[in-house]
Amino acid sequence: MRRRGYLALVAIAMTACTDSAMTPTAPRANAAIADIGTASAALDRYVAMGTSISMGWASDGVVAASQYDSWPAQLSRLAGRALDQPYISGTGCRAPMAAPLASGVRISGESVLLSPALVQCAPLLPGIDLPARNVAMSTATTFEALYVTPETRNDPFYSRLYPLVHPPNTTQLHAALANRPAFASVEFGANEVLGVRDGRAIVGVTLYPVSAWSFLYSALSDTVRMKVGRGVLVGLIKDIETFPAFRRGDELWGDRAAFFRTFNVEIKRDCRGSSNLIVVPFRVPSAVAAGLTARARGLPAVEFSCAAGPPTMVDYVLDPNEVAIVNAQLAQMNLIIRQTADRVRFAHFQLEALYGMSVLKPPFSVVALMTTAAPYSPYISLDGFHPSGLGQGVLANAAASAINRRYGFGLPVTSVVASR
Repeated sequence: MRRRGYLALVAIAMTACTDSAMTPTAPRANAAIADIGTASAALDRYVAMGTSISMGWASDGVVAASQYDSWPAQLSRLAGRALDQPYISGTGCRAPMAAPLASGVRISGESVLLSPALVQCAPLLPGIDLPARNVAMSTATTFEALYVTPETRNDPFYSRLYPLVHPPNTTQLHAALANRPAFASVEFGANEVLGVRDGRAIVGVTLYPVSAWSFLYSALSDTVRMKVGRGVLVGLIKDIETFPAFRRGDELWGDRAAFFRTFNVEIKRDCRGSSNLIVVPFRVPSAVAAGLTARARGLPAVEFSCAAGPPTMVDYVLDPNEVAIVNAQLAQMNLIIRQTADRVRFAHFQLEALYGMSVLKPPFSVVALMTTAAPYSPYISLDGFHPSGLGQGVLANAAASAINRRYGFGLPVTSVVASR
C-alpha cells in the first residue's frame, strides 16, 4: 500500500537538512471548528497538479524531503492531512545541488556540470502506488499536462523522472482525475514564460503565445471543474525581475571589488548603471570558476560584461525591452487565470505572494552567493528560482487564505518567518 512509504519518509524528514521554519499561530477568530472539519474532509481527497513548484523541486533537483516541503503538502497538513505523494528515495532524481555553490556538486556527490542525461535517478520509496495525489511535474507546461505521458516525454532525463510520478500511458490530467478528487489545485503557466532565462524574449520561441495557451488553459480548467467540486487556481508573478536569480548589472558593479579580490573576475564598466538583468545562476558561477582557474595559472582576471547581445542571441541577459515583453505576457496570463477562477468558481492566489515579498532579494554579494547555505535568501533554494521549504510555506499560507475566502473554510494560517 502506498501509505507504508510514510514511515520511511518521516525518518528522512526528521534528519534532512532544511531551511524551512513555520511557527504555528492560532487559527483566525472566525474559523469555526465545523469549517475546519469541512476543509479537512475536502482535502482528504485533494490532488495537486502543476509544475516544479507544486512538485517540490528545489536546488535544481527533487528528493523526498523537498517533496515533503512542497506547498500542496504543507497545505494538506494545515488541514490535518498527509498528502499522498510519489516520494523519491535516496538522493532523489536528480539530486539537488549541495551548499555552498562553490562546492560545485550535488548532494549525491555528482558534479553540477554533469549532463542531466547522466545523473543518478533514485527509485520511489517502497510501497508507493501511482498515481499519488501530487502529480505535479518539473518543466510541465499546460500542453504537457493535457497530452504528454511517460512514453511520449522525449528527453534523456525526464523520460526517467516521468514514470516516477505518472503511471504508464497517463497524462498529468488523467493521473489527477484517477484519484477521484474532491479538491484540486491547478498551477500552470510559469514554464510557458521561463524559456526567457536564456536571454531571449521571443514569442513562439522562448514565450508560448498567449492566445494558444489561453485555449489550452481553459480546456484544462474546465475539465477539472467538471470532475472536481472545489479547487484553487494559481496565478503567476508580476515582474520577472523579482526572481532572485535575476540581478541588474549595476548590482554586480556595486560588488566589483569582491569579484576581483576574491574570485579574480573583473566586472566591466558596461555594468555600471546597467538595468540589464543578468541570469546569475548561468553567468556568475562559471565566471567565478574561470577566474579562479586563471589565478591558479598566473593569468589576468577574467572579464565579465553586462551588455546584452542581439534579441536572438542566447546570452543570459535580458535588456529592459525584453523585460517589458515578458512582464506584458505575465500580466495577460495572470488576468486569464483570475478570470478563469471566477468563471469556474474556484479559489485563486498568485505565486506573487512569495516572489513579490520585499525581503526576497537581499543586497547582492558574490561571496555570499558562492559560500553560504542560503545565497538567494532563506525563502529560495540554491537554484535561484524555486522556493525553499520556507518559501513553500508562504505559498501554502496564501493558498489557505484564498481557499478560506472562497469556501468559508477555517484552515489555520501559520506565521512563516526566516530563522536567520
